[in-house]
Amino acid sequence: MALNDPDTTVTIDGVDFTNNAIDFVTIGQGRSVVWEQARASYAQISLFNPTNTNWSFDLNSTVVITTKNATGTNRTLFTGKINSFTGGIASTGAAATVGLVNIIALGPFAQMSRTLVGGSGYSKEYDDVRMTNILTEAGVAIDAVDTPGVYEFEAYAAEFNDAYSLATKYADMAFAYLYETTAGEVGYANESRRTIEVATYGYDLLPLNYINAFSLSSEKTSADVVNDVFLTYKANANKTASSASSIATYGRIAANITTELEKATEAQYQADRYITLKAIPETNLNTFTIELLNPNITNADVDILLQIYMGKPIQIDNLPNSLIHTAYKGFIEGWKWNISRTSISLDINSTSSIFSITPTRWQDVSATLIWSAVNPTLQWEQYD
Repeated sequence: MALNDPDTTVTIDGVDFTNNAIDFVTIGQGRSVVWEQARASYAQISLFNPTNTNWSFDLNSTVVITTKNATGTNRTLFTGKINSFTGGIASTGAAATVGLVNIIALGPFAQMSRTLVGGSGYSKEYDDVRMTNILTEAGVAIDAVDTPGVYEFEAYAAEFNDAYSLATKYADMAFAYLYETTAGEVGYANESRRTIEVATYGYDLLPLNYINAFSLSSEKTSADVVNDVFLTYKANANKTASSASSIATYGRIAANITTELEKATEAQYQADRYITLKAIPETNLNTFTIELLNPNITNADVDILLQIYMGKPIQIDNLPNSLIHTAYKGFIEGWKWNISRTSISLDINSTSSIFSITPTRWQDVSATLIWSAVNPTLQWEQYD
């Protein structure tokens, strides 16, 4: 068995409240599907107060939740600030009255949504610079902003907007996403990150016996399909793209995409990319559950799961044909921890990799490309 029981701690402004935390602690992070941006992560905690203590924490107090892996190393599952707490009575009698405090803590996106930025405007710039400017002005701790930039945006006229809305608007325009780390930082993953990660590390295999079989289900939906795109960019110019074969099969499913892209070539590439990613529907796995006390899970994989992150590539083989007839390759979009004194489970949302990684097309390959890394004496042989 990889874990004997959860060894979770709850601290508020550095004070350990683990012994007061009762079932359950719930943590949510990320998004449900690839087509939306992540929302603020959250933690829901209930604390018993058996000594009638006036606890000193308040709104914006820092909440950190950690748990130990099988070798005793602490892994942080959540860092955020108290957004609200409510007090009540759990029990009362002649001997004592036991209080109950329910806490909701939120990740840094929540503070971004309450912070105004953009009042001085932004110059014409690529997505990495635009995002760095917004996150810096928002005052958040920055994890990483992918560079180099992929798409150039028009200049932004001075106008205040909340940092979360402005940042996610430009992330949407760049086929990118914002994410929060479990340490309470904010990062920006551009459209290339997932392709690069898969090329570098491959897909992390999740054996089927790690997963609660009854939690598995799959879905293919026309809501994922777009086969006729009208995309607006600088000065209300437009580009179009469509898939005749998809239209013939599924009917015309159009989308009107508004962007602030600067360059015509990038606008056309985006219109084409929408068609490449969305013209053909793909089967997704819906939310599935992994119990970390499952004796089949190795210590190493428990530790990997405790360090889950948005955009992690995963592969599941040998799924029942009634769900998916091939190996499932996808990316983790969001997750939820459910933790009690005797159990710890992980609900995972994922989407198929086909919605994130565009297949290489010959027209995208430079005519000057050479196979410089290939052994010049390599010979091709045919086998019968």
